[in-house]
Amino acid sequence: MLGWLRRVIVGLLALVGLVVVVVAGGLYLLSAQLFEQYESRWQAPEMPPRVLLHLKLGGPLPEQETGTVQALVRRQHQSSLRQVLEALDRAAIDPRVGGILADLSHAQLGHAQAQELHQAILRFRSAGKPTIAFADTFGEGQSGNTAYYIASAFDHIWLQPSGDVGLTGISMEFMFLREALDELGIEPQMMRRQEYKGVVETLTERSLTLPVRENYRQIAESLYGRMIGDIAMRRDIAPERLRALVDTAPLNATAGLENRLVDRLGYRDEARAAALALAGGEARPITLGDYARTPPANPEAPSAQIALITVSGPIVRAAPDGLFREDMAAAGQLADALDAAVNAPSVRAILLRIDSPGGSYVASDSIWQAVRRAKESGKPVVAWMGNVAASGGYFIAMAADRIVAQPMTLTGSIGVAGGKIVFAGALDRLGIGHDRVAAGENAGLYSPLEPFTTAQRQQMERTLDRIYADFTGKAAAARGLDSAQIDRAARGRVFTGADAGEVGLVDAVGGYAEAKQALRTLLTLPQGAPLKLQPFPAPEDPFQAMLDLLRGGDFLQALSGLSRLSALLTHYETMLGGAMEAPQPLRTPLPELR
Repeated sequence: MLGWLRRVIVGLLALVGLVVVVVAGGLYLLSAQLFEQYESRWQAPEMPPRVLLHLKLGGPLPEQETGTVQALVRRQHQSSLRQVLEALDRAAIDPRVGGILADLSHAQLGHAQAQELHQAILRFRSAGKPTIAFADTFGEGQSGNTAYYIASAFDHIWLQPSGDVGLTGISMEFMFLREALDELGIEPQMMRRQEYKGVVETLTERSLTLPVRENYRQIAESLYGRMIGDIAMRRDIAPERLRALVDTAPLNATAGLENRLVDRLGYRDEARAAALALAGGEARPITLGDYARTPPANPEAPSAQIALITVSGPIVRAAPDGLFREDMAAAGQLADALDAAVNAPSVRAILLRIDSPGGSYVASDSIWQAVRRAKESGKPVVAWMGNVAASGGYFIAMAADRIVAQPMTLTGSIGVAGGKIVFAGALDRLGIGHDRVAAGENAGLYSPLEPFTTAQRQQMERTLDRIYADFTGKAAAARGLDSAQIDRAARGRVFTGADAGEVGLVDAVGGYAEAKQALRTLLTLPQGAPLKLQPFPAPEDPFQAMLDLLRGGDFLQALSGLSRLSALLTHYETMLGGAMEAPQPLRTPLPELR
């Protein structure tokens, strides 16, 4: 038996060895490709005397400014949102830049990111430079809301003759699993504080409860009203007329042209030729990413250094290691970054970029404390909110000196939810028995195989009460709200940035430009004074990440474990075989206990 198992493991080792060769070869080729791309990125491209900037948007612009292999592969080297915004602002005052052409055919941004770009294009236009947006279609089988919203900030909108204007309004859809879970014998035992905390309803309900429905209806109307108001202003269309057009959307290209939603019908090459002509002076196209790496036309004045710390993704106590890990906001890493910014003599203030739906209460509290330490050290902190900064995302923002949110940011959600999902009924239906041995009345508190006892449920309810009291107490103290005001702003309600300003949860409605101005105000700098943002921690070197993986990653640790197991089985097989024959010496050492 041991011999058979050992042969299986040896076969696995051979297979794993082959995989190692393939993976190593792939990593080598990838590293060579990345090195070539990075080498080109280190070398700033030559700037022609006259340029037309080209901005091509795919998926969401990354929030994190990182050099990890994960970011390079998944995001295809796309510039971060901040890098795009800064390049546009610099180009607005660069005499070499004659205009900008944006391809929005595949733009899929969140509402707040779309607003950031919308505002940046308006700032670029204010310099008197032409702006042209092109799309083959604004939505094909999906909403084109955010792509068209960005396009509405441009002077000229081009649409392919076969395309549509898919400006269809705001819809929020939810799937409810309660009936399916009941059929499977799975019981969600979830609790919340308070009635507007809708995060658990997809598990516990069969449709939206009245308070949550009303909250989401208000969010949809706020987003829709802002979108209609901004587009109507930019396109010089009466809001009532625009609402009527949206109710008949999607509109074909001809209808879009007739109703002044687009300016020209044509193809990508025709839009490019028109944009080059408007840029003038034998302009040559250059991508916005390439432009961002070129030195400025005029030397920059001395600027105040600002630490940029990005909170992106779910908030967790510790993020898992791995080459292709998803974005997570790890409390320890963020607290270290905040402390490093405080201890850096050159850093005068901190810009905290938040794009997170929340997560762990303990992790959020750890980051909150680090933000508070930074503020108490005398270095101002401005929280700049992205698409969403809700629940734990708002928890960490409220410790800042100033909070800036886009009108379409989703924030608030001051509340808490918790509990567990019990699978015991499902196992019973499958004929899978389960039993346990425990010491202590609450040993099974978090077990998915045992429902809460009455005492355990009461304990969980007290825990939620404690967390909710802590959250609302800190929010009220930070925002200067009395008990009635914090009750109106809390109870799990989610707000748009515009509505959050009305209940006192944010200080300013706006984006990157307003966040930088808030920093200048806190530092008593004149309006428009230059600021230099430095990411903390510094972006990770992708080549070092690959070396770490090859040198001591989980993959090789598993390989080492298989090798040790094979050696151990060889030893015991030798011992057992020797009991029936002649005694054999030990051929492999026993594994060490570590």
